[in-house]
Amino acid sequence: MLIFIAIIAFAILTFYGFMFLKNRTVRWTVGGISILLLAASVGLLTLHIKDNFGMKEVTSVTSHQIYTAGDKNAPYGMMIKAEIGKNTNNYVLVFRNEANQAKPDTNFKPDEKHIVEAVKKTATYKLADIDTAKVTTTAIHRKFSSDFMKMMFSLGGEQNELVKQHSVVSVPRDTWLVLTQEQVEKLTKEAPAMQKQMEAELKANPAKAVQLAELQKTNPQEYAKLQVQQIKQLLGIKE
Repeated sequence: MLIFIAIIAFAILTFYGFMFLKNRTVRWTVGGISILLLAASVGLLTLHIKDNFGMKEVTSVTSHQIYTAGDKNAPYGMMIKAEIGKNTNNYVLVFRNEANQAKPDTNFKPDEKHIVEAVKKTATYKLADIDTAKVTTTAIHRKFSSDFMKMMFSLGGEQNELVKQHSVVSVPRDTWLVLTQEQVEKLTKEAPAMQKQMEAELKANPAKAVQLAELQKTNPQEYAKLQVQQIKQLLGIKE
C-alpha cells in the first residue's frame, strides 16, 4: 500500500518542483530527485507484480493417518482411486480421514468453482512397506519477506498465497487394496460367491479352518495379507 502513496507523492512533488519553484537550482534539485524516486517506486512496484519482489516462498509439510474406505470391520484396508485425466498420476482418492467416520471422504477432488487454485493442487499414492496408511502434504505458500515489505506492497490477498501443493497417500503394500470404482463393483458382485467357496473349503478342511481362526486372533496383519492376496487374485491385480 505504501508504494502507491509514494508514487502519488513523488508524482505531485515532481509536478510541483518543475512547475512552481522559481529558483532554477532548487527547481532542478527537487524536481530531479523526486522524478528519480518516482521512477524507482514504479520500478519496485513492477518488480513486485512481475517477480514477487519482497516476498518469499515457505514450504510446509503435514501428515496424518488415514483409514479404510471399505468395511471398518474388514481385516484389510481399502482406498478407491480415480485418475484425473489420462496418465497424469494425479488422483481423486476415497478414504476416511477419521477412524470413526460413518462414510469415507472424497479427497483431492478439484474445486471447479476455483479452478486457478485447483490446478495448483495435485495428489497421488504409493504402496509402501508400512503398517498404517497416511497422507503427507507438501505445500508452498508465498509470504512477505518482512513486515516492511508487507507494509510496502500488501493490497490484501497476497500474504500466504498458495504456490503449489502436492499430497502423497502411502498405504501398506500387503494389507491394503487400492481399487478403481470398476474393481470395487466387481468385488462387490463376486465377493458372496468367493465367500461361499472359502466357507466350503474350510468346511472340507477343518484343520485349515482352525489354523485360519487362530491366525486371525494371533496375527491380524498376516491374516489381512492373506485376504488381500485372495482379492487381488480375484480381480487380476499383479502389483
